[in-house]
Amino acid sequence: MSPLTKGIGVLFGLPAILAVVFFTYFNATGADRMKAVCSQVKAGMTRAQLNTFVIEKRLDGVIADSGVSILGDAKSYGRHSCKVTVAAGVVTAVEYILAD
Repeated sequence: MSPLTKGIGVLFGLPAILAVVFFTYFNATGADRMKAVCSQVKAGMTRAQLNTFVIEKRLDGVIADSGVSILGDAKSYGRHSCKVTVAAGVVTAVEYILAD
């Protein structure tokens, strides 16, 4: 194998292997990670408190004043998420969901 072939293999092969490893790891650990995050959201939190929490935890999603909001984990591409129900600007229910 020539040095050029080895270099091309490392240049393209290594990032592809690392991408697969990271994708697999974050999806494998996503359920436990998001269940822990969902357990930190408590009924009675205000929309402002929840918004601060979302920013701190780097979650994806938009929080509505009332209704259901899905707060996803960017590391698992939203597959593992929290379903947050808000009524009149206050959290009433939180549930972990798996988007399969």
